[in-house]
Amino acid sequence: MITLKNMTAALLCAVAPTALFAEPVELRSVDGFISVDGEIVGYNGTMVSVETSVGRVSVPASQVVCYGAGCVQVISDNDFGLTNDAFEGVVVEESVAVTGGADEFVVSFTAPIFDTIYRSVVGSYAMTGQSSATVEVGSAGNIAMDSAATNETANIHIAQPGEPSNAVISTVTMRGSADEAYSSATDWATAPALSDQLLGVRAFAVIVAPGVEVDGVSMSELAGIYAGEIKNWSEIGGPDMAILPLQLPMNSTVRTELVKLVMEPAGKTIAGNILTMADGISIASSVNQFAGAISVVGIEDSEDNITLPVSGECDAPVALNAFNVVSGDYPLIRPLMISFDAVPETTLVSDMFDFAASTTAQRLISAEGFDNFSAAGQDEVEKNRRLNRLLGGDFDENERLAAAQMFQRLFEAKRLSPTMIGGPTSGVEGGWNRAMFESLSAALAASDMVGKDVMFVGFTDNTNGSEAALAASAAAAAEMQAAFMSYAPDVVVGNNLTLSSHGFGGISSATCNDGQVEGASHSRVEIWVQ
Repeated sequence: MITLKNMTAALLCAVAPTALFAEPVELRSVDGFISVDGEIVGYNGTMVSVETSVGRVSVPASQVVCYGAGCVQVISDNDFGLTNDAFEGVVVEESVAVTGGADEFVVSFTAPIFDTIYRSVVGSYAMTGQSSATVEVGSAGNIAMDSAATNETANIHIAQPGEPSNAVISTVTMRGSADEAYSSATDWATAPALSDQLLGVRAFAVIVAPGVEVDGVSMSELAGIYAGEIKNWSEIGGPDMAILPLQLPMNSTVRTELVKLVMEPAGKTIAGNILTMADGISIASSVNQFAGAISVVGIEDSEDNITLPVSGECDAPVALNAFNVVSGDYPLIRPLMISFDAVPETTLVSDMFDFAASTTAQRLISAEGFDNFSAAGQDEVEKNRRLNRLLGGDFDENERLAAAQMFQRLFEAKRLSPTMIGGPTSGVEGGWNRAMFESLSAALAASDMVGKDVMFVGFTDNTNGSEAALAASAAAAAEMQAAFMSYAPDVVVGNNLTLSSHGFGGISSATCNDGQVEGASHSRVEIWVQ
């Protein structure tokens, strides 16, 4: 439809065949005198051309506001020089359907500290006025939400002793197998409600005695050590020295998580003769004194010990540091999530727990001993070390070209910590990815990101050969780029960002790409900014 009323600006019209508009926009002057619907097809520095149902129309970009998601797409990906600044304004209009619905959840916690995390999230959400809905938080941690705009209500209260719950806050594992919940990135990125949402991230440290000279330890090797199957360091590339594993008591949260994240995925149990000590401080001291000792402790108890890099299902040991933990590169992490028995019917609940990924909430959560997973930049030395390994890598013909391209594209770029799992994902993986998008969105909205090129960089294992891996990683990166465009179009347009995607197969994966959905093609997608 075209509406031209008292047009004060010149319109150049040419008859053209009717077009099918994949991403239509509306160009409208502030005074309402110009209103043009169609698809933007060109820009000459002054006039923007729009293909409409009755032909091609050109209007002065500086005198109109561009409305619609199509504005975002054409501004971020065009070859005729159109930018956000060309328009008088850009608005992404998203109509909110009045769906109605009511959620009633009773939430329980697998550890007392998780109650504190929950209260931090819901309290800060309500206090900072993040929702247009009415939000009331009771002294007992109960929360009531009511949205007149969408006719939705939600009530959450904390389970009393013995009361059954239909939502639980607990640490989860990113390993093992799980059912597919989302077939593509867009599904979890734009879903009004999710079954699982990430609240925090915490890591373990693997500490060893002086003289245990190994490059690292894998998750499967850890399971074998604690199951009593691996008894000498020489079995995993170390000295001929007996392994002395130490553990915390059964009522320890760290011990529980060791079982959940290391032993259970490997199908093993802790041997009955593993020496148990009272607390992490005692273990850390004993590991430094006993030859061949090893233990898994909280990071807070590892400061004076030798820590080992840890690898997942592939031979890629990853050092324990803040960036590697919040990026998910370091495999011995325990994400804290709220998991619902049924996906919430309203957007109210998911909006509140999306807020857990905000810098405000993460600041409060990190005060409780969790890592702040707000987006951070990787250390330049570590980044360059990884890229320099490309120069001496043993690659086939396809990979050599990809390695050269990766080195050139990323050498002057900076990697940000948000890292997503590509391909079909489980509920837990979708929850992780959604939080990474929220963190990325906040980082890219900052003033120092204006005009940056944001690269979505995919990696996939070479299970089916390098050519297939390169194609799969490129496809995963492109899909993730499109999903982020749908998730945060206002950030992309508002900061005049350019989005691009690249796939580099398996030539430099920071860690394993194994996902939880069996039979699916898994990738990881990193974020690099230049």
